Amino acid sequence: MIPLEKSKPVKKSSVEIRFDILEFLYYHAGTHSRTSLWRHATRLSYDDFQRYLASLADKEFVEEFEGGISLTLAGKEVYLKLREALPSIL
Repeated sequence: MIPLEKSKPVKKSSVEIRFDILEFLYYHAGTHSRTSLWRHATRLSYDDFQRYLASLADKEFVEEFEGGISLTLAGKEVYLKLREALPSIL
C-alpha cells in the first residue's frame, strides 16, 4: 500500500489575507465581532489577524466601533477592484 502524502497548507500572501477579510465582510454584510471575523475569515493566529485588521482600519477599508467591525464604502470599492485584478496576478 502506498501512503498518501498529506498536502501542506498553502501559505497566503498578505494581499490574499487582506482580500479574504474584505471578501468575508463584503458577502456577510453587517457588523461582526473581532472573534467572529477572525474565526470565519482567516486561519491566522489571533495576533496576526489583529495586525492585518489594523492595517485595513488604517486605510479606512474597515471601521471598528463598539458594536463590531464592518466594511466601509472604500473597503467595498477596493474589494471589487482586487476581485477583478487578483486572478490575473496570482
